[in-house]
Amino acid sequence: MADVNRYEKDLHYEKAKSLLDSNDLQALRYACLELRYFIEAHVYQQLLAGAKEIPRTIIETWQPNKAIKLLSAFDDLADKDLHLSMFDGRGELIDTITYNNIPIKELSKIYNSLGSYLHLPMPKNLSGYTIDKVKVAKLFEQLGKLTKGNLIVRKENYECFQCEACGQDVLYTNRYLACNETIECQNDSCRTAHAIKLSDGKVSFGARYVFECGNCHGEASVFFSKIEDGYKFKCDHCDSEYKFELILRGMPAERKAN
Repeated sequence: MADVNRYEKDLHYEKAKSLLDSNDLQALRYACLELRYFIEAHVYQQLLAGAKEIPRTIIETWQPNKAIKLLSAFDDLADKDLHLSMFDGRGELIDTITYNNIPIKELSKIYNSLGSYLHLPMPKNLSGYTIDKVKVAKLFEQLGKLTKGNLIVRKENYECFQCEACGQDVLYTNRYLACNETIECQNDSCRTAHAIKLSDGKVSFGARYVFECGNCHGEASVFFSKIEDGYKFKCDHCDSEYKFELILRGMPAERKAN
């Protein structure tokens, strides 16, 4: 696994600071790029620090805003400020370590705002196009919070089950189960949704609607994610073909009691 120290986020922040001293359009554009690098380095440092616990599918996701969003689905503290207090044997405070974060919604907004300045203007906006230096400076100040503090990573207990479609492991945590009714396979080429079923303290997952074939009476099934008007599929045991059809029924309004 790559060394977390390879991502020097403070270096990108200082480069952006020097570039913001200029009013040159290209300098301001590069300042935005350096601030995007800064956000990416911040996220990747966090991911790599917990590499042994965090799902590989998240670590290998290149978009930092998407990566931290996925991580937040498993761990509710992934985008929160963390404080670690240390006490001696007499209960007296020795030191407090702080790790500063920015909530995922706000971080994604900043990341996308900076990205809007990395493209050439559309022809209709070409005349008089400029980069709002005041706005970029405000984003720079917001991100300054992330330059302070020490990296803290809280370990989560990850579990997994096998995807019914592609066979790869799908990872989850108790935090995820408590907040969601379905979970998608984390394989980007699959993404099959599985229903989460909790019963008597046990959890199970299912991605298929199962029914009895009208011809061979064997067990036929179809993925929930495939159920849509016009979708055709065959029985798992014979060549019988089935097709979903959307049916609209008008239901009479209930009469009000006199």
